[in-house]
Amino acid sequence: MSASPVSPLSYRLVTVNSISLPALEAPPAESTFDLMPTRAVTRGTIGVGDDLGITIFEAGPGGLFITDHPENPSGNSITLPSQQVDETGTITIPYGGSISVVGRTPTAVGRMIQQRISARALEPQVVVTILNRRAGMINVVGDVGGATRFPLDPGGETLLGAISRAGGPRFPDYETVVTLHRHGHIEKTKLSTIVERPEQNISLEAGDTLYLEHKADFFLALGATGQATSLGPIDRRIAFGDARITLADALAKAGGLEDDRANARACFVYRLEHSRDGQKALVPTIYLTDLRDPAGYFYASQFPMHPEDVVFVSNAPVTDLAKFLSLVLPVAYSASGFNSGFK
Repeated sequence: MSASPVSPLSYRLVTVNSISLPALEAPPAESTFDLMPTRAVTRGTIGVGDDLGITIFEAGPGGLFITDHPENPSGNSITLPSQQVDETGTITIPYGGSISVVGRTPTAVGRMIQQRISARALEPQVVVTILNRRAGMINVVGDVGGATRFPLDPGGETLLGAISRAGGPRFPDYETVVTLHRHGHIEKTKLSTIVERPEQNISLEAGDTLYLEHKADFFLALGATGQATSLGPIDRRIAFGDARITLADALAKAGGLEDDRANARACFVYRLEHSRDGQKALVPTIYLTDLRDPAGYFYASQFPMHPEDVVFVSNAPVTDLAKFLSLVLPVAYSASGFNSGFK
């Protein structure tokens, strides 16, 4: 049974020049936090697990909480033992019973307690404070100076503010991806995008988690590039080292063209691009730059590289001839020496 013929891969070949440069597909846009769901702002409210401090003031001694003993050290106020909001979202007040406090501000809870005890206490005034916030924590983990977990302050906090609290990123912003987890949704973008676009420095919400990951963009350099002459290990997978680079930058990072074997007329960039007919399909595309033409260097300095591009510099025809001769000549010399031995 004969194997079915393999259909050749179709691709698009584009010569880089003054006409094709303006029509180049821009590098892939970074995702943003524009679609991240948001909730109504509830900063400064009480949550489950918060520790509350409650102080009750009465108009004078002889009330519900303030004794009329002349040596009463507390004056006209009393501070109750701190209470932690339980899993049902309530606390218990003497002579006031259970009070639901989750989602309310300390001021609102103070008024509720005041109403509950007003029939027994002497013109009570109540002050409620959050001693220790345990609800609505923000987590910052990953490639940061030091992972941290902190409560969301009533004044709010932004992405960059939270990253600053964690000691900042360990790697450059263009090599750091920020992932935001919120209410079961996940969105990510580069830290450089947040820095360059202030609207992406969004306000955090209770329960958000930030994860910073080191992820550098890279390209591959193949063929007759200068790295082949490196004395150390050859790494053809080269990091951008910047937010954006051009083909000229990429060739320089790869060590340039090898003088003795590179074909300057045949510098190729391989990548997958979206179809020009509006379809979502990706089309293999090859860009050809002629560096023998002086204008080619200016084109290369304007040609934007995409992550995972492959740069290939072809060998010059004379190189292939040299390879052939290096194989044939030793055989010819050996044969000549063999024949001369029988004369």
